[in-house]
Amino acid sequence: MREFRKKQKRLYKIMKTIIIFSVIFIFLFIGAQPYVEKFSSAADMVCRYFCDILIIANLCLLFSYYNKYSKSDKFLEAVEYELSDYGSYVTSREEKDESAFVKAMQNDFANGGYAVHSDIEIDEFDFSFTASTKKEFFYAAEIESLSRSDILAYIDVVIQDITVHNLKRKGNAVICFVTDKAEEEAIAVSKMITPLGKKEQIKIALAITEPETGKCYFLGNAKTKCQQIIANYVLKCNIPIPKENIGDIRLSFQNELEKHMEDFDIKSFKNGTFYAH
Repeated sequence: MREFRKKQKRLYKIMKTIIIFSVIFIFLFIGAQPYVEKFSSAADMVCRYFCDILIIANLCLLFSYYNKYSKSDKFLEAVEYELSDYGSYVTSREEKDESAFVKAMQNDFANGGYAVHSDIEIDEFDFSFTASTKKEFFYAAEIESLSRSDILAYIDVVIQDITVHNLKRKGNAVICFVTDKAEEEAIAVSKMITPLGKKEQIKIALAITEPETGKCYFLGNAKTKCQQIIANYVLKCNIPIPKENIGDIRLSFQNELEKHMEDFDIKSFKNGTFYAH
């Protein structure tokens, strides 16, 4: 991934330099064209052809750059956020029992002006409560031992609830799992953001909390509405996240992800055969 990014930055610098040169040259020629034509019709012809060549070259560069890099840019940016983030965070909530932790969050959402509904079942999946505004959605679920498959199943249910049941097309959603123990494979996807729509109009973030240890796993370094919701209501702190709410510097899954991304290949990505998780 690093080599791919280096090539991308190199091409971007070349493209930017050529575009700036082209714009300056064309503007100067437009201003000086009457004088150039008066001085020499041949020179005027050469400058005109050169302007055409610059325009074609810029179009080719832009097409080449965006065809190769634009589709992968957001994907790689999301992975870079995961790799550069702290491994875990620490909640300021004092509740060590899962049910008490959930109840405290629910009360804060109710006091924060959210529409709160308790003990909700959505497509046969149980949620301790849901909280929502017009464009913000929060789903809290208590699971005794959280696995990766649990997370993926709940994501599908939440997508269905937001887009089909509630007919929403824009917004930010958080699924908060409150558990006594999160498996390693579940923690490995805790920083994953699920985007919906061509322009990512809906984003679904995850937060995994273990009240007994006080640890919380989520993507905390990306400045988004989801980050703010998790910080305010799960960690019970403000943004930027204070030092006392920062836990592990880095977790093993981040090292594994970094190693996995060394094999990133643009062809595999475009073919839909390369995944980060």
